[in-house]
Amino acid sequence: MAVVGDDRVGCDGCGRTVTLENLTTVTMPDGQRVACCPDCEPHARAAARKGGSLDQRRDTCDGCTGTFPVADLETVVLDDGTVLTCCPSCATEAPTATCDDASAPDAGGATDAGPATDSEPADTDRYRCTQCHDQLAEEPFRVTTVDERTERLCVECKATAEDRGIVAAVDMRKTRAREILGVAPDVTDDELRAVYHDQIKRAHPDRKSGSRAAFQLVTEAYERLRDDE
Repeated sequence: MAVVGDDRVGCDGCGRTVTLENLTTVTMPDGQRVACCPDCEPHARAAARKGGSLDQRRDTCDGCTGTFPVADLETVVLDDGTVLTCCPSCATEAPTATCDDASAPDAGGATDAGPATDSEPADTDRYRCTQCHDQLAEEPFRVTTVDERTERLCVECKATAEDRGIVAAVDMRKTRAREILGVAPDVTDDELRAVYHDQIKRAHPDRKSGSRAAFQLVTEAYERLRDDE
């Protein structure tokens, strides 16, 4: 907390100088206490609630079956296309790359529905970051803030928003969704539906080739591509 005078201090959120009686202290999940003006207090409390709930969530490693914080688990794809949720130890031993590796197989193992692509059609110059207003050559991230605003941010502005603790959710990018399902940008609704039905069967946790992580990944990708926004 920046101390300005005996009865006025600086807000840790926006930096404005306010009187002591208008200042509220919010404790973040890591134990840090921040001093906020009335405008910043709701955002700080929302970020604290979100961070606290994420810290408390736990899930099971598909490798050793131990229980770990969700933030510590990693998604990995095996050579046969099986998607697993692993603790750091099991992830390093898995003979595969993580899901974020563009060379990894798709979550359901299907590759005959059309080529995966890393780029948008030629009209990608329509993309602009709603924060810095720079024109983008790639799809921006669709971000929902803690005050329920929807922004489309470039990589740098997204990272800045996350550092400030104002990000409530980040939607999967459509380019990533197409990689997961293995479809082209011009896929039709009928083709997309057929690919989804094929992959969701293989990704179902009750099947040997599936897992909860794979099922969720395929479903999220399909829902993102069905979204018109």
